[in-house]
Amino acid sequence: MIRFFTLISLALWFPLLIQAQCIPDPKYTQPGIYPDSATGLPPAVATYEYNAVFTAVIPADTIVSPFPRMAIDSIGVAQITGLPEGFQALPNRPSGYWPGGTSGCMLITGNPTESQTGVYPLSITVVGYMGGLGLPFPYEITYYSLTILPASAYGIDEKVNALRLQAFPNPFTGMISLAFYAREKGIYSCRILDATGRLLQTQTLDVIPGENTGLIDGSALAPGIYFCALSRKDGKDFSIIRLIKP
Repeated sequence: MIRFFTLISLALWFPLLIQAQCIPDPKYTQPGIYPDSATGLPPAVATYEYNAVFTAVIPADTIVSPFPRMAIDSIGVAQITGLPEGFQALPNRPSGYWPGGTSGCMLITGNPTESQTGVYPLSITVVGYMGGLGLPFPYEITYYSLTILPASAYGIDEKVNALRLQAFPNPFTGMISLAFYAREKGIYSCRILDATGRLLQTQTLDVIPGENTGLIDGSALAPGIYFCALSRKDGKDFSIIRLIKP
């Protein structure tokens, strides 16, 4: 049984009036937002164009206490605040509302500057309409944020997803397993940074062309949000991923 206030959070990625050029990822079939709040938004890097696509799968019905199970007419966003200046949150439907039983996607896009580095908590007011009630059900979501990291921390010159970097488990408590794809053999650097972009630790990896794995020891890190920045020694083939230690 899925509670209404969980379901209404599915509309997080569907604000406002401009239509985005994105396609819902078909591999997601269970109700929810992907990536979820534990994974969170990928970080932006100052001076580099930012584009993040999220998929939402909205169920056809739900429970709204004290009412019995009822159909979801639609879910949409009334207001979203906290995005950095110049950023937009664009749904793939011009109305900004998604019918129950459908999937949608949301593009968050912008061009951050060095002066915008930091963490931006987001506050989203979503509204759901249930079948037969005719009344809106508003709900505020505050557990997402967008982090902008300084480009000066990396010296990168390519896009931030070139290595298809993944980390497991995430959230983590101790050792972190990395999986990534490299185009060329070489020595790569894995840097762990905090949410402000401060370098905490560095580890080198001897990488072969194709699929690679690695281990990072995060046991000494305090609970919080971190970023793993992986790149070749010359700064190319750069990827970054958010890590959470509860």
